[in-house]
Amino acid sequence: MRTHNTNVVEFAQTVSCTKKFRHDYPIPEPLKKLLLIDIYHDFTGFVLSQYLSEAQPFIDEFLSFHPTQSNKKFSLEKNLFWWYVLYQNSVNDEMNVIDQYVLENKMKYRKKQIIPAWLNEWGKAVPKFYLIRNKHDQQKYIIEDILNRKEVEVSLNNEDFYFHEGALVAGILIPIGNSVYFPVVDFYNFTYETSVEILTHILFYYKNYYDTTTSAYQLFLHLFSAALQIENQIIEKTNEQA
Repeated sequence: MRTHNTNVVEFAQTVSCTKKFRHDYPIPEPLKKLLLIDIYHDFTGFVLSQYLSEAQPFIDEFLSFHPTQSNKKFSLEKNLFWWYVLYQNSVNDEMNVIDQYVLENKMKYRKKQIIPAWLNEWGKAVPKFYLIRNKHDQQKYIIEDILNRKEVEVSLNNEDFYFHEGALVAGILIPIGNSVYFPVVDFYNFTYETSVEILTHILFYYKNYYDTTTSAYQLFLHLFSAALQIENQIIEKTNEQA
């Protein structure tokens, strides 16, 4: 397992001098809190104000074809919203939402270059499927990208969430330095009993869709749609047999 060296101060990222955010370089704890609390809430609030009304018809239509359990609907809605935002961000050649936010806060962040550098990494994030491998500590998990089999360490802000080893989740990861990531919103957590069958189908569909889909965001949405339908079918069948 990878180990962290948080004492490598010569590679530490600083608030004023960092123009390119490095996923593997550590950042000081006060700066991490600034990004994860102040900037996160300010930026996500800005994005909601800019895109929620525009994204809502897409979300509503998707939900109408993909019924899910009531306790997971909010998680599904949030992940769909951020899929929509990042997809629009990827196809907008003029000014995307990250550029808009940085421009509006240009004077505020002029001496804090790490903030726009970090936000630029949001624009590169793509939703993916992950398997929970093990729990590192109270709030950290090791998860595996199901397509490239790479493991990453994820920090969760919500202590109420517990994921079983082998559980399948979907979400969008944002770097926070020292090769640690966090989900922009709570993972969509597939029902544990459906994970194996969904995973088998995702890998099969991935091979079929990969050559015909040019956008990583559209590819994910195809796979996510299939996964949700399979999950719902398994749950309905289980309930009928109960």
